[in-house]
Amino acid sequence: MINEVRVKYFKRFENETFELRDHIVLAGPNNAGKTTLIQAINTWHFALRRWMKAKYRAGEEGATGNGGEDAVRSRSGLPITRKELTAVPLRSLELLWTGTSTGLRRRDLQGEQKLGQKKVLTITLAGGSGTAGWELPMEFVHANSEMLYVKPAPEQMEAVPRAARELNVVYVPPFSGIGPEETRRDQPYQELLIGQGKAGDVLRNLLWELSQHSDKTLWQELVDSIEAIFGYRLLLPEYEGRPFILCEYLPGIPPRRGLGGLPRLDVSSAGSGFQQVLLLLSFFLARPSTLLLLDEPDAHLHVVLQKQVYDHLRRAAAARQCQLVVATHSEVIIEATSPGKIVSFYGARPHVLVNEVERDHVREALRRITAMDLLLAEESHGVLYVEDETDFNLLRAWARVLEHPTRRWFEQGPFYHPIRGREVREARGHFFALRAVRPDLPGYLLLDGDHRELPDREITAEGLEIGRWRRYEAEGYLLHPASLLRFVAARVEPLFQTAARRVLEDQLPPAVLHDPLGEHDILEALRASKTLLPKFFKAAGCFFPKRDYYLVAEQMEPAEIPSEVREKLDRIGEHLNMG
Repeated sequence: MINEVRVKYFKRFENETFELRDHIVLAGPNNAGKTTLIQAINTWHFALRRWMKAKYRAGEEGATGNGGEDAVRSRSGLPITRKELTAVPLRSLELLWTGTSTGLRRRDLQGEQKLGQKKVLTITLAGGSGTAGWELPMEFVHANSEMLYVKPAPEQMEAVPRAARELNVVYVPPFSGIGPEETRRDQPYQELLIGQGKAGDVLRNLLWELSQHSDKTLWQELVDSIEAIFGYRLLLPEYEGRPFILCEYLPGIPPRRGLGGLPRLDVSSAGSGFQQVLLLLSFFLARPSTLLLLDEPDAHLHVVLQKQVYDHLRRAAAARQCQLVVATHSEVIIEATSPGKIVSFYGARPHVLVNEVERDHVREALRRITAMDLLLAEESHGVLYVEDETDFNLLRAWARVLEHPTRRWFEQGPFYHPIRGREVREARGHFFALRAVRPDLPGYLLLDGDHRELPDREITAEGLEIGRWRRYEAEGYLLHPASLLRFVAARVEPLFQTAARRVLEDQLPPAVLHDPLGEHDILEALRASKTLLPKFFKAAGCFFPKRDYYLVAEQMEPAEIPSEVREKLDRIGEHLNMG
């Protein structure tokens, strides 16, 4: 078992350390580094196997010479070509190094290192425990786009035999489907296809190997597992006398021996969920390992099946003392795993979760957070929740007119999230998920009269402040007769201006017409965006849509904007740390 992985200059990880457990789940968004960590472990294992193979060969050839071991302990290391590196598919070996930079830059220099000197890409695995533990760094040096050199770190050479003896790694990439036919392939070629992400192209080979294995319980275990999960019966693969491996199943379980009237179907005709589970279990049984790397094993599975397969793999792995490392986007798998066995790739650095609250953050982030949310959460002062884009545009327009300190935030890529008429608790859930990305991120939720009866305690969360308009909605603060009439005067003939004025006089009581900035009970209940404003613009002949109401706000005078608008902008700025 391994308990720590350290990588330096490997792909996206310039210098990172990962803690592992008896099994570990890697959770986070796309392109966050989950697959990169799995590839690093697989690359380390590939390099170690190649080193041991070359050492053994050198020992055999040099048994009567100078010992042979010097042949693989040269200063440069063991040469490996790009095509031989089946652990990671690359079009050029520079892509293995962080930022494709294979030479030391000024900021990389340490001690007596020199500018431009070769960067030593290092992947270190540590296993065992306490005084019985071991640690082995494998070092990679770039030669050119088609070749690199690899060797164990000289100071840790004594750990090589134990690491090679104790650790056997099997990598299962994301499932990408299977072809209609498959011929027999030796294991090195299978590994090449797996490294290229074509694991489905070796499924029939795995099934054939299991059916021919001396331990007949392995095939029977696979058959029993498929029957328990899907209710299907796997048939023995056939290859002798054929140009390809025939793998079939019955879409049911016959009550007695024979087919029971069920049709024989090729595995390629089954659903992707069945194929993926069959592939996972076949890898697990046909490639005995001490460490199984699974990249998105849940990708094509129904949520119920995700939990069932995950539990099955955990039980089988525990029985065989096999360590699992699972990269996933599955909320189900996250929920089924204790926090200390989850590495979160949300936030500034990957980290092991501490408690169930952090696990809930990650689960909600997987469900709700988009790639744009991730970017904005990292770069923004905070997040503003509003009813819809109209509310946001009105706030931005008023911030400009008032020359408010929040104006800069509104104009420079602000982070806001419209509820768009959904359950207001959606904002709470979204904000809770964002805390997985930035635990210190503040949020402000501004509500209108639709949610007046909902108490704050049902929607608030740590770091999320609730604000409420005193008028029914944000559009109610546009109801200043001078502003509205000035807006239509620039667009319509005097006759229409008169008709629009009459709408205001008919719909608003004299107290509001006389003091539009005051607090009036009627404005607390008036849904201006659905009643008065559409009538006003229709009378003016404008037919002005709600999404453009911010244009009215943009031409208001500062003295025409109610003081509550400034109060709300003040509070937004203070809570979201806009300075």
